[in-house]
Amino acid sequence: MKKRLDIIFNIVIPTMVGYATFFLIFYFYQRLFFEYRWLAIIPFIIVTGYVIKDNMREWKMIKQQG
Repeated sequence: MKKRLDIIFNIVIPTMVGYATFFLIFYFYQRLFFEYRWLAIIPFIIVTGYVIKDNMREWKMIKQQG
């Protein structure tokens, strides 16, 4: 049970918050800079890279504990 809670609190919730933040930034970016909307890939890459790096670190910690 503890391992499942660790996965939920350390991987799933931060991932959801990261992507929610990205889509909020993306939405405002599209509204303000419609003609440059292809540049919105930059925040997506940043958020995805951070989430992948953080999730891998958390997954290693959870595996070491289990």
